[in-house]
Amino acid sequence: MTTIEVPKFIEKYKAYEREGGVIDFRIFQLDTEQEDTPYQKHLAVAQQTLISVAEEVNTRLDRISAKSKINRKKLFTMDYDFRVLKDSGKEISVQDFMGWQYEEVSGRVKILSYNLLNPKTKGYDLYFYYNEKEVIENALTIDQEDKGKIGFVYAFLDPPHSFMCGKTIFEKGNFFLDFCRLLFTDISQIEVYKWSTDSSNYFDAGKEWWGAFFWTVYNPYQDWYIGIIASTTD
Repeated sequence: MTTIEVPKFIEKYKAYEREGGVIDFRIFQLDTEQEDTPYQKHLAVAQQTLISVAEEVNTRLDRISAKSKINRKKLFTMDYDFRVLKDSGKEISVQDFMGWQYEEVSGRVKILSYNLLNPKTKGYDLYFYYNEKEVIENALTIDQEDKGKIGFVYAFLDPPHSFMCGKTIFEKGNFFLDFCRLLFTDISQIEVYKWSTDSSNYFDAGKEWWGAFFWTVYNPYQDWYIGIIASTTD
């Protein structure tokens, strides 16, 4: 398995982080002679994603400990349990991966507006298609049951301290879809597995309220396997 560094994606990812994004991504290419099943391939990617992120997290905290002269044991150490991970994978649809904020047929995303108040609640809980005007007449009616089906769009666009890209929902939606095109090429053709967030203490923080997410995605056009994990709190 080889880690792939894609300059255009790295540039886009840095912009995403600067604007408040919290997802960790890893891109891999598997050995072409491998005859493993799709599940085994995705499992290997899930394992390597945890290894890679743990190495980065722990190395960063090692440096903080040394620089600040803090007892390393008092800081977080990321670990993982491959026994939990092994049989936890489940293939899911593109719609389940993207979540309720993505409309698979049109490819549009629904984005929370911070510019308009809901006249009924006086709160900021109005959603719009990213490419429509933010006026009350265009506000979407969201089924509460559907709203519980969060996925990649939510993890990307709704971190605890807001995703600050652009001043309009169009700018946010356009940034997200551009990011997806770079990473997935054609969203409709990707293969996605969802994995247990009990497989690492990395996910503990997100379980408090915001969310914990662990997916692996295969992009058949680029022959990329992508590890995607997210977990944070305020």
